[in-house]
Amino acid sequence: MPDLLRIFRLTCLGLFTVDLAWAESTQNIYNNPLTDIPAVQFQDYAQPFLRDDQSSGSNNPTLRAILPHKTFGIPQMLRASIPTAATAWSHGEAETGFGDLEIFNVPLLESGNLRYGVGPLLVIPTASSKALGDQFWQLGAEVVVSAPMRWGLLATLISYQQPFGGDAPSFDFQPFLFYNLPGGYYLRSSAIASVNLAQKNAVIPIGLGIGHIGQISNKRAVLNIYLEPQYSVLQVGQGVPVFQVFAGFNIQFPP
Repeated sequence: MPDLLRIFRLTCLGLFTVDLAWAESTQNIYNNPLTDIPAVQFQDYAQPFLRDDQSSGSNNPTLRAILPHKTFGIPQMLRASIPTAATAWSHGEAETGFGDLEIFNVPLLESGNLRYGVGPLLVIPTASSKALGDQFWQLGAEVVVSAPMRWGLLATLISYQQPFGGDAPSFDFQPFLFYNLPGGYYLRSSAIASVNLAQKNAVIPIGLGIGHIGQISNKRAVLNIYLEPQYSVLQVGQGVPVFQVFAGFNIQFPP
């Protein structure tokens, strides 16, 4: 852990100047999946091998945009994600290209310390090959809930997707656990459990990683970088990851 912290510290020093009091008082805001701050995110899931096939794997760099807006007088959040330069390989052959575009929109509602939203989800089959996407239009719903705590943040994303022309729906469940540390650092766990009834597979990973939040040197944006190894404690069916590394960064633009 000290070596990992040192790597993060050196990276941060070269990228931004951190106001420690500012970072510690706002970690929950910038880690909250329902924060109403515009952002650009880049995330990557590296899956070096898959269950029952050590020669297969994938790498999924994903570009994401988050746009808060107000429609019909209701604060809302629009999120769009697309895998870019995604790669899937098997038995010495690899394919690289775009994945499917996923869009959802949720209202930003509050009840006490709880923030939540439920809204429509759309998946557009933009994948450049069958190995990188499902090749079906999909409709569904997204549920997002977050609860800031004195020590950190609890949150979850739940999604349901029904393909048109596909056999069966899929479900994703992503719990978030953030534990704040001094100096803008935090511990995190955010692995996605999924069930795909069409492919008859399921996976439940558990992750533990570290991240850091700080202002970029011009103080007009916030940089959040993180690294989280994840191991699948439940693996059902072929093609699910045994182990993966989740890493990325968010650039947020507060008013």
